[in-house]
Amino acid sequence: IQTNHMKILIVDDSLAMRKIIKWNLKNSEFHDYQILEASCSQDALEIIESKNPDLVITDWNMPELGGLELLKTLRDANNFVTFGFVITQSTTNIQNIAKETGADFIISNPSSLNTFKLQISQTF
Repeated sequence: IQTNHMKILIVDDSLAMRKIIKWNLKNSEFHDYQILEASCSQDALEIIESKNPDLVITDWNMPELGGLELLKTLRDANNFVTFGFVITQSTTNIQNIAKETGADFIISNPSSLNTFKLQISQTF
């Protein structure tokens, strides 16, 4: 796999959270990926359409269009990009809803590098 051509899109309305996710990616086996960022789902949809990322990592709660709605929009359009959530407060209900909608993974503690690496690497 030529990782230098692979792209990961981080979608979060919080710049601080995007930085944490980016730091985790840079400090794991995903450091060669091109990192794209969006601060809202609308921007994310445009980036997904134009840049075709290999992986989308998003927040659950965002203004206007949340992460779950973003996932539903993609799956309804037959876009099956690898998709995961980073959630600070994860419940079994949220995890079930995410999986049923088509999420590939859920990271409930984005500050733990080991958890982060394990969850993402299991999807590839």
